[in-house]
Amino acid sequence: MPPWHRPTPPTTSRAALTVTGQGTVSAKPDTVLIALGVRTEHIHIQEALADNAKRTDAVIGALKALGVQTEDLETTAFSIYPQYEHHNGADVLSSYGVEHWLEITVRDPKKAGAIYEAAVAHGANLARGLEFRLANEQAYYQQALTLAVKNAKEKALAIARALGLPLYDTPLELKEQPPARSTPYHPAVLSISSSAPPVQTQDVVITAVVEAVFAYSFIS
Repeated sequence: MPPWHRPTPPTTSRAALTVTGQGTVSAKPDTVLIALGVRTEHIHIQEALADNAKRTDAVIGALKALGVQTEDLETTAFSIYPQYEHHNGADVLSSYGVEHWLEITVRDPKKAGAIYEAAVAHGANLARGLEFRLANEQAYYQQALTLAVKNAKEKALAIARALGLPLYDTPLELKEQPPARSTPYHPAVLSISSSAPPVQTQDVVITAVVEAVFAYSFIS
């Protein structure tokens, strides 16, 4: 009976099968991205801007007091927009709204709840959510990639065994598929009366996918 593995495929071989391999690695997150904002409104634009700047400065100061570094605070959006009311068939300017969004990188997920509490207490009234991440995600992706290649080879071997065909060990082609992020993202809603929300961390899942083409030979 011929062996199921053969070391090197012939370069002219046309008998081949294509398989997709997937590898997954999960790990506890060590970083959290939080999106918080300050929204103010006033009939005069100067007052809306001044109030927003004051409250945003207070939020930033409170976050720095909790240990958030300057490089971990980033303004991601700043908007000014008029508000209108409908009177007697016409839209009348009633006030101006100002929004200032911050993205906060938290190096300790356990501090996420305290970050929310401090931000709300000092003027934050908007939130888009939080995202768990890994600071060294590439190292975990390399592990997942290794598992994906192994999975592809195991699939090819299973198919070859089912067909009774010897399989060459070395693939003719091996293509890495673009990695898809599968990091958990959780929406959050804040109000001025919010206390520290209980933030439950979830494992970050890293997935790698490869496409492999293996040659096989027919049994004569």
